[in-house]
Amino acid sequence: MDLPMELTFALRPEAEGAVQLQLGWTEPEVPVDPFTEIARLAGYTDPERWWEAMFERGPVEAGDTFAVVSDLMRALREEKTRRGVAESRETLLREAHMRQCLRKAQKEGFAKISVVCGAWHTPALADTAQLKAGADATLLKGLKKVKTQATWIPWSFDRLRAQSGYGAGVLAPAWYQMLWDCPAGIDSRTFPHVVWFSKAAQLLRSKDIAAASSQVIEAVRLAETLAALRHTALPGVEELREAAITVLCEGAEKPYELIEQQLVTGDVLGAVPPSVPLVPLRADFDAQVRSARLKLQTEAQALQLDLREAAHLQKSKLLHRLRLLDIPWGKPEAVGGRKEGGFHEHWTLQWLPDFEIQLIEAGALGNTVEVAAGRKAVYQMRRSNRLAELVGLLDTVLKADLSAALPALVKKLRNVSALAHDSLDLAQTVLPLVEILRYGNARQLDLEGIEQLLEQIVPRLCIQLPAACRDVDETVAAEILRNVLAVNRGIHLWRPEAFAAAWQAALAQISTHAVPLLAGLGCRLLFEQKAKTADETAVAMQFRLSRAQLTLEAAQWLDGFLYGSGLLLLHQPALWQILDEWVGGLDAAVFPEMLPVLRRTFSRFSDPEREKMLELARRSSTAAFAENDVQEPWDPERVALVRPLLELFFQHPGV
Repeated sequence: MDLPMELTFALRPEAEGAVQLQLGWTEPEVPVDPFTEIARLAGYTDPERWWEAMFERGPVEAGDTFAVVSDLMRALREEKTRRGVAESRETLLREAHMRQCLRKAQKEGFAKISVVCGAWHTPALADTAQLKAGADATLLKGLKKVKTQATWIPWSFDRLRAQSGYGAGVLAPAWYQMLWDCPAGIDSRTFPHVVWFSKAAQLLRSKDIAAASSQVIEAVRLAETLAALRHTALPGVEELREAAITVLCEGAEKPYELIEQQLVTGDVLGAVPPSVPLVPLRADFDAQVRSARLKLQTEAQALQLDLREAAHLQKSKLLHRLRLLDIPWGKPEAVGGRKEGGFHEHWTLQWLPDFEIQLIEAGALGNTVEVAAGRKAVYQMRRSNRLAELVGLLDTVLKADLSAALPALVKKLRNVSALAHDSLDLAQTVLPLVEILRYGNARQLDLEGIEQLLEQIVPRLCIQLPAACRDVDETVAAEILRNVLAVNRGIHLWRPEAFAAAWQAALAQISTHAVPLLAGLGCRLLFEQKAKTADETAVAMQFRLSRAQLTLEAAQWLDGFLYGSGLLLLHQPALWQILDEWVGGLDAAVFPEMLPVLRRTFSRFSDPEREKMLELARRSSTAAFAENDVQEPWDPERVALVRPLLELFFQHPGV
């Protein structure tokens, strides 16, 4: 008796089949659930708990339920009218159509009529006799229609628990099924909460978690005591949860998650007959799978794609679109060897039964995989204001070939990057954007606007990043180090000739003013880019490892200086000599404290590098003794400068 969907679709702003990808597109407004406000006023966190306490096991008798709910809804609607808040046009049309259906049934001679509807509509339907049929007919006259197709979809307790757009989620479907199947009787052993705790104990035992019968008895008593303190006839979900965690789980939250999954939410899954028409999205998905010559198999299978072939590119687009819809049929794998780059993709395909439900859920976004993925991309774009997330979304949108969503996403990126104050967010965007530019041609992507975005981000980053490298702790410094390396790689893959000077100026500030870990990295990168000579680098290293520096800070500087570059020591003997002298000069009491840092630094090097360093350490120790035996010639002029001071010491030995 509700308003037919062919009329409802026409009332909504998005027409059937249209992809609303403009920036002005928003998710439909979620209506306010009246029970939520009532539950809040009664002191409950959610309406399900309030309903259970009042009607399932509370003071309201079964025969009075409808009258009480009707009075509540009438009071809420009158209060809404008093505040000057008008009902939506769609709600008024729906109620007018419902009243017309009631009048039609009454004309056909039915005297006892039952209505299943949302509680909010009960006052409007109860007043059918007082409202004129002509007014409802006038309101419904001239409505446009949209051609629709209908189908049934399987449901599950897990989906029942999720709050839908209508706000009608059932938070504990398995518990309510137990209430229905096990009504409280004369024998207290048949009370629903007693059965629930017994099943909870059996479930824990099946997972090798101890749950004694005495614990079940104590949990039942605790739940009943809590219910009595809260003035309810029987324990509800909250009392069950608190008692289960306290007694059965011995205060641990993790075991209760298993109980909640099985005995509060449940794993019941519905089914529909094969004769039911497919959801349009599922039909399009099946057609796409056949066109791409893929098979739905529950066994894992490897798939290697060469994106220069049209058939392989089609497979890649489909898999990326499905991942955007949270249907991970294909899991991307790392590509190594000669195939590493932008022309190849490796996937592991495995179809899981739950993907059937996820396909049906994604059907709410559109009737084709492309349309649904495009709408999901825009929805994610609207929800996120983080540059790194938006850049990752941009990469997925480009790989999925959702060109309709691209302009809005690039515009959002420009706006967010222009207002971004966090230099780390800017740093995390450089390398992904460069990778898109570098490998975009292989995927036949439209890269317009991405290079302009990089030209906007990189100069700002070179100015802001040095300040972010100061006065941070070791954990944050380690994260910044990875970002600095990513930016360094991105700039040199993209346009090093244009931004090398600005980037080297930023590295110079980092090497001078940043915390030791980042300062060491900045010094090393300047040496690799030939902005510092070997002699200048040796002087900087000698200063940082001198006795004037704190030993821990010296070790952290060395960690950043050698991060990912063990060959630097092997090819620069002067740097090795400075390091060798520093380690040899460490006090015996300080060396154990430095050992974990040094081990962490050298553990990142490859086995061949460490073997060569060990051999070099053996040779350098022998060479050091030989060098000590060689006496350098004296400089008479320099000796003359210190001789008067030495003579003064000898003349006054007691000073």
